[in-house]
Amino acid sequence: MKMTSIRKVKSADRTLDLLETLARASDPMHAATLADALSIPKSSLFHLLGTLTDRGYTEQVAGGAYQIGPMIEQLARSRGTAAQVPQIIEPVLADLCTSINETCSFNVQTGDEVEVVATKAGRQALTYTMQLGDLAPLYAVSAGKILLAEQSDTWIDGYLDRIRFEKFTPHTIRSPERLQRDIDRARSEGFGFVEEEFTPGIVGLAVAIRRNGAAVGALNVAIPSVRCDSQKLSQVRQQLRIAANRATALLANGSRS
Repeated sequence: MKMTSIRKVKSADRTLDLLETLARASDPMHAATLADALSIPKSSLFHLLGTLTDRGYTEQVAGGAYQIGPMIEQLARSRGTAAQVPQIIEPVLADLCTSINETCSFNVQTGDEVEVVATKAGRQALTYTMQLGDLAPLYAVSAGKILLAEQSDTWIDGYLDRIRFEKFTPHTIRSPERLQRDIDRARSEGFGFVEEEFTPGIVGLAVAIRRNGAAVGALNVAIPSVRCDSQKLSQVRQQLRIAANRATALLANGSRS
């Protein structure tokens, strides 16, 4: 049987060479030094660095030099976290769901979207169901907003430049300025919040889950708007804080096991 050879992609090789060079460097590297080290034309290098920096895989520091960005570590964390979700996050979700009797989920960032990787449904007659593998844009759901709030300003700038807003409901955010305000609010309050922005009739609240000080996902609660008042929101915030503290502690213990 004749094996078909796989052709290498030059741009992919350049990207990996660049990331490996930065990862091995003891200090941030300027573009001119990188171009010489990799034998890449400066014009091509700047385009490549621009894309990688927008996506958070590289970042520019004081003096204009470049280093590995936070997305590399986030991808590594996400791989480990996904394997731990069933045994660590699901019991937390079960207790959260019991305490507030509303549908809850644990979500991780996948590119410019969030993905449901664990979920528990409430027992109310009117409830909202989230399925494993469900995807939603970061800007449109509560888990996405709190995960955006965890990103650096440089990453957010790149995200706002490339995002194209899709209208899911009459309340969906449609402008970078409005989204930036919501990100700032999430950073200040510690919660992501949406009101019928992705699903009509659903209010969402979310809190970040951290391991070693960095966000690895978000817990969120979906509340039908007919049951959502100030007292309900206060209860959900309190229970989300409790759940987040427990999940963070469990993840910390799991990372040492």
